[in-house]
Amino acid sequence: MTDSTVDARSAGTSSGSGATDAQWHHASISAAQAALARQDTTSTVLVAACEAAWHRDNPRLNAVVVSDFDRAYAVARERDAERRAGKVRGPLHGVPFTIKESFDVAGWPTTVGDPAFTGNVATRHATVVQRLEDAGAILLGKTNVPIWLRDWQSYNEVYGTTRNPHDLTRTPGGSSGGSAAAVCSGMSFFDVGSDIGSSIRNPAHYCGIFSHKSTHGLVPLDGHGLPGGSMYPDINVAGPLARSADDLQSVLSAIAGPAADAACAVRFELPRSHAKDLSEIRFGILPNHPVAEVDTDVEQCIVALGKDLERRGAQVHWNAKPSLDAAELLRVYMLLLRAATSGYLGEDAFAASVSSAAEATADDLSYASLQHVGAVMRHRDWLKLQPLRERFAAAWRALFEQVDVLLCPVAATAAFPLNEQSAPWQRTLDVNGRAQPLTTQLFWAGHSGLCGLPSTVAPAGRTAQGLPVGVQIVAPLYHDLRSIHVARLLEAAGYTYQPPT
Repeated sequence: MTDSTVDARSAGTSSGSGATDAQWHHASISAAQAALARQDTTSTVLVAACEAAWHRDNPRLNAVVVSDFDRAYAVARERDAERRAGKVRGPLHGVPFTIKESFDVAGWPTTVGDPAFTGNVATRHATVVQRLEDAGAILLGKTNVPIWLRDWQSYNEVYGTTRNPHDLTRTPGGSSGGSAAAVCSGMSFFDVGSDIGSSIRNPAHYCGIFSHKSTHGLVPLDGHGLPGGSMYPDINVAGPLARSADDLQSVLSAIAGPAADAACAVRFELPRSHAKDLSEIRFGILPNHPVAEVDTDVEQCIVALGKDLERRGAQVHWNAKPSLDAAELLRVYMLLLRAATSGYLGEDAFAASVSSAAEATADDLSYASLQHVGAVMRHRDWLKLQPLRERFAAAWRALFEQVDVLLCPVAATAAFPLNEQSAPWQRTLDVNGRAQPLTTQLFWAGHSGLCGLPSTVAPAGRTAQGLPVGVQIVAPLYHDLRSIHVARLLEAAGYTYQPPT
């Protein structure tokens, strides 16, 4: 195992992999599998291609922060031998991937960006990692995160700052920012991140790739975070980041399913979408919202997409949204978000939150205040918020009687300039020439995330500056394959991943 910032090997030479093949730097899993089946390439070549991209781009992007290419080549040779023997484990067999730093990998550190945990070496794989390796995928390394996964950027004192492949002065997002940067730049074919506050969704949007936030409880999260994570934490989920919609489904099929203890009795069979064309889908379009204003560049991309869908014969419902108090939802989401993550706080930080929460007033609905109130919330108060969550979920169910999916923004802006000054809740974004608290755009995370709904992100266009803009495709509970299929149809219509130039 090596820290990717100091390993200076030449691509493919130290492990006997031979020449790399640059055609794989931006290819899909499906394309790689087709070539493997035709014996036009090998898993060893795919690893070498990722390593070449890592040598080329990682010194400036700092996306992959832990790597072990010697191990990866050894596994690749095993996967190639299995294929020659007629044993193919599935659509991920022999495909290289990276994993978010917060997932445990046996023998590798899990720090969540905190220097205090540089010695925290995992003794076993997280379930997600184990399932991917069982499916034949080849682990290359770990990707960067913000400290304690609490930022829409990815930097920390352990591994440094990750940059956006499309513009090195801008963020790739967070907390799965290293994941998105690695996939976007060709250092891995896919990655798996986690999402409680758009941590899978906003990096895909900022980097112009595809991602999927799964239905809550669909993918076990044991072995994630510190001290090793719980199986199904509140709100938080895992999901893939990749360069095509088909790839999202391939990865999701490998990692989804009940935990080991329940597997003897429980089966997941996700409903499939059989629409052959975009014209067969009822779209709700929500390009903006007064609770969380979106920059004109982002709004215009969503509107242009909706108009394109109309031209293609789709049924489009403009300004569709669940019938609920959106400001109240945002308040409840912020409280439950910080309650769900309060275990990360050290004793001093928790004591500070206790003091701050005691001084908070009932009419202070700012994130700066609600984060402390949520972090120290009594269990009785947490329980009293659950009927509100169910009311919001009922509103979403009613909306999905009228539309098949809702298309909406992922975030208020495209990728913003790197800013490591002060705490995230003390920063602002420039939205239509006005300063907006960075945390306001959490609305676009919690609007559907609080109720556990699946959301797929697909490329939707570019800003005037040429920065990627993604669209969030929200579907009903357990209809993950519906939102992914809509992304697939959009991709076929030209809304595709474009490599950074």
